[in-house]
Amino acid sequence: MHHKRREQPRLKFGVVVKDKKNNRQGKTKDISVDGCFIEKEGEFKELLPIGSPIELILDFPNADKKFKVSGVVKHHGTHENGIGISFEKIDDHAVVIIEQFIKTFLDDVLGEGWAKTKEEYWDEVDRLKEKIPHKDHQA
Repeated sequence: MHHKRREQPRLKFGVVVKDKKNNRQGKTKDISVDGCFIEKEGEFKELLPIGSPIELILDFPNADKKFKVSGVVKHHGTHENGIGISFEKIDDHAVVIIEQFIKTFLDDVLGEGWAKTKEEYWDEVDRLKEKIPHKDHQA
């Protein structure tokens, strides 16, 4: 089966997020400049309906400030285990922070200069998906 490749790399990493409207805090399971997936745990036990707008505050480790993003709930994950959010409005500085964060992580894992072309980049991201530490889905 052929599936559409994401436009941007997605790093499996927990970034602290706060839902502004519902005043609840959680953690991303993964993040990219296009969106994130928030795990269904802690204050995020109730899933927002698909199509719901959401405003989040992203709190990156080692970032000098927090970032506000607006998005829409696109899915609830494979096993209703969280909410997949597509960012619709994101601060340019937040995009740079996310891109640098992902690149720094991959540079640390693979060494600098690991990808010379976009195709090499995607091949390496695909190869590493199973090697990057993250919580496994429960069946």
